[in-house]
Amino acid sequence: MTTPDAPAAGAAASDAPDTADRVTDLEIRLAFLEHTLSQLDEVVRETADENARMRRLMTELRQRVEQAADPGAAEGSTDLEYERPPHY
Repeated sequence: MTTPDAPAAGAAASDAPDTADRVTDLEIRLAFLEHTLSQLDEVVRETADENARMRRLMTELRQRVEQAADPGAAEGSTDLEYERPPHY
């Protein structure tokens, strides 16, 4: 007498197609994951490039703001005695 958990005597022969189906399913999943990984890798690279570009722009804008805030420093003049007040 067999128990419900025990495989039948002919089960070993029927496992071969099931195993092949499982291997095929795993190969399909692996291919999908590899494709997804390559897409994510491309997105990460694009994001890193954009981040680097934004940092360069931020540095350039910071320098422009500093120069605009201190126009005498850009011209090399630090003598405030000869500068006209802004209301003239």
